[in-house]
Amino acid sequence: MTPHGTSAQPGRTGGEQLCRLYGLDIASELDLHARREKATSGVDVHVCLGETVSASTTVPPGDLMAQWSTDSGLVASFVRRPDASHLLRFESTCDVTIDSRAEHVTVHMVEGVPETMGGVLVGGTVLSYLLLLRDEVVLHASAVDIGGRAIAFVGSSGMGKSTMATLMCRDGGLLITDDVLRVTRDEDGVDRCALGATELRLRAAASGLADQFAEGGSHRSTADDRRALSVPVCTDEGLPLAALFIPRPRRASPELSLTRLHTAAAALSLLSFPRILGIRDSRLLARQFEQMTDLAERVPVFLADVPWGPPFQDNLSETLLAALDEEIGERATTGGAMDAPQDVEMR
Repeated sequence: MTPHGTSAQPGRTGGEQLCRLYGLDIASELDLHARREKATSGVDVHVCLGETVSASTTVPPGDLMAQWSTDSGLVASFVRRPDASHLLRFESTCDVTIDSRAEHVTVHMVEGVPETMGGVLVGGTVLSYLLLLRDEVVLHASAVDIGGRAIAFVGSSGMGKSTMATLMCRDGGLLITDDVLRVTRDEDGVDRCALGATELRLRAAASGLADQFAEGGSHRSTADDRRALSVPVCTDEGLPLAALFIPRPRRASPELSLTRLHTAAAALSLLSFPRILGIRDSRLLARQFEQMTDLAERVPVFLADVPWGPPFQDNLSETLLAALDEEIGERATTGGAMDAPQDVEMR
C-alpha cells in the first residue's frame, strides 16, 4: 500500500510496462508514463509494438466509425473491419489495431516517427476509443481529489481543463486523471472516478505553472510539444464524483463565479465535448447520448467563469469549493450560451 498522494512506479515483465489506467490493468510495450500499479494479477489490455508502416492518407477499408482532424494537421480515421476488429489510422503518425474483444492493441509506427508519439496516442485517444467500444462512460475531462471530493473539469482541448487541475494540485489537491476520465456507477447509483494519468500535460501558455510547486512537481517534454508535469496523485480508486465544471477563462473578471445548468443543458454541454471527435457510428452516438443524459441527471454540472492568468489567484481551490457548497442544492439555472471552444487538438 502506498502513502496517500504517492504512487508506486509500475513494474515490468520482459519488455512490457505493467500499469493501471482508467480502471484497466495494462501490459504495454510502449511507455505510457503511468505511475500506477496493476490492481490484479491479470491483464485487461495488451499493447504491442508492431512493424513499421509507410505513411498513408487513404481511409482504410471498413465501416467508418469516426473521422477528425486538428489545427496542427493530424488527420485520423477509425474503421471497423469485417472481422469486428478496428483500425485507427493517424495519418503520417501510426496505424493502430484493436481486436474484436477490445483486449489487444497493436501500434504500427510510420517509418521515422518516434515510438514516444505512439505512447501519447495510446495513453489518450486509443484507450478512450477502446473504452467506448466497451460501452464505458468516458469524459474529455481532468479530475482532482480535494479533501476527499472528486471534481472534474470538462471541455475541448485548449479550454483550460489541465490548467484548472494544475491550479487545484498547486493548492494541495491530488491528481485523479488528466484529459481522460472514466466514470463508473456502483450498485448504489453513485458515480465514481477511475484513476488515470499521473501527469498533467500543459501547453506552452500554462507551462509556467510548473514553477509554482514548492515540492512534488517534476516535468518533462512530450513528443507532441507539451510539458508533462508530474504531481502528487490520488491513490483512492473510485472516489465519488461531486461535480463537473466547464471552465470559461475570464481575464477581465476579478472573481470566480459558478452557474449551475439544468439537466438538459448539462447533457447537451457534455455532449459538446466528446473525447473522440467526429463519431459516425449510430450505435456509439446513441450510447453516448444515453450516457451523458443519465450522468447529467445525477451529477451537478456548472459553468465556471474563472479569473484567468497568468498570474493566477492564490487559493483558487478553496474559492471554488466554497462556491460549489453555496450552489449545491439551489435551483439550477440555465445560464448563457457557452463560448466557442478554443484550439481543438486531440491526442
